[in-house]
Amino acid sequence: MTRGRAETLIVLAKEPRPGRVKTRLQASFSPEEAAQLAAAALEDSLSAVETAEVPHQVVAWDGPGRWWRQRLGDRGHVVVDQPDGDLSTRLAAAFRGAAAADAGRVDGPRCRLLIGMDTPQVTPSLLRTSWEGADAVLGLTPDGGFWAIGLAGVDPDLCFSGIPMSTPRTGAAQLNRLVELGLDVKLLPPLRDVDEPADAEAVAYHHPDLGFSVLHRQLLDRRPEQPADRLFDRAYLGGPLRSDGGTGDVLAIDVARWSGAADAVDQLIVSRCEAPVLDLGCGPGRLVRAVTDTGRPALGIDSSAAAVELCQRRGAPALRSRVEDPLPAEGRWGTVLLIDGNIGIGGDVRRLLNRCRELVAPGGLIICEVDDRADGHQQADVVLRSSGASSTQMAWSRIGASALAELAAHLDLWVSEQWSAEGRTFVTLRSTGQRSDPGDPAHEDVGRP
Repeated sequence: MTRGRAETLIVLAKEPRPGRVKTRLQASFSPEEAAQLAAAALEDSLSAVETAEVPHQVVAWDGPGRWWRQRLGDRGHVVVDQPDGDLSTRLAAAFRGAAAADAGRVDGPRCRLLIGMDTPQVTPSLLRTSWEGADAVLGLTPDGGFWAIGLAGVDPDLCFSGIPMSTPRTGAAQLNRLVELGLDVKLLPPLRDVDEPADAEAVAYHHPDLGFSVLHRQLLDRRPEQPADRLFDRAYLGGPLRSDGGTGDVLAIDVARWSGAADAVDQLIVSRCEAPVLDLGCGPGRLVRAVTDTGRPALGIDSSAAAVELCQRRGAPALRSRVEDPLPAEGRWGTVLLIDGNIGIGGDVRRLLNRCRELVAPGGLIICEVDDRADGHQQADVVLRSSGASSTQMAWSRIGASALAELAAHLDLWVSEQWSAEGRTFVTLRSTGQRSDPGDPAHEDVGRP
């Protein structure tokens, strides 16, 4: 029989009661908040299942939760109980329960796909993915587990018995077991599951429209300490913002200028750009708009959701992302901009330049705004402060032209121009096209803009 796509979707779910779910989130959230996030993740997952319009939907439920059970039934889900036992036992039981729920149907489903409630970013299209004739499908997670597993005509006890669960090797062990059983396996795209606070932040950051993400933002808004990008959000929407840490304003805040139109000095930068142009830490997008107004393609990158929205309102393309994230057209940008102090992103100028060198095409430009003291190079941990809130510490740097040139020489970058205008100083670096940096073997992450 040719396997098409899932005809039954199973959600393995636990009643979101405080202290019983998402206990690892309690490093940053109260038990009540962790339970609220679990409930939101479950709602997003169920919504994706319902929108997928797969014929049969089953929830393998752990907990009394009469309200939840009633609600699931009203939404068209068949509810089966999870038994006591470890995760491998409950996974096998979920497949058996789904098969029992299918019993008696004339055209009962043959391909069953199970997901958990830990990936609120799952989409209907992922759930409808063609199996392409495979006997099993498996979606792995970055932490070594798996977010989805699908079986067609396979004994689930054979698939799960003895698999060590909740370890960094669980996904690999599960894949090996499926292969050892002689099954043809298709791998689904990996998804990050929400276990730790960092997972919750990453999912909310990259999928801001989810109910989970909206709740995550609301919970963070109540905290006196918040991520730096959220304080920039406040500033771009009109709130006050200042920086503490180090001396000499390592991170100088000038939201009014960042939010204004490109001035005469900005136009000098624009005139030197070679297309296409990538502006790192673009803010509300004055330079991106100025470049696109000349008819050249440009893209802004910023970690602030408010900045990206304001940039897009200007008619300038922008993407919410961090410098260390995979970015579009890596290695093909004509110019990368580090303006308005963004040479300090992450506190390690060498690593940031190395990242920019990965982004530009061979021979491309990196235009940097630098400190007015040529040989200065200051690094500090900075804290942003707004009304009633402060950020966690973030590393930032300031560097002058000669200090920057010395660093660049070790990265196969050469200074093609240095100029000043109205008290601002700039250095243009040109890539030689070399891609290795012997002094930076690990290519470690660069901090967020």
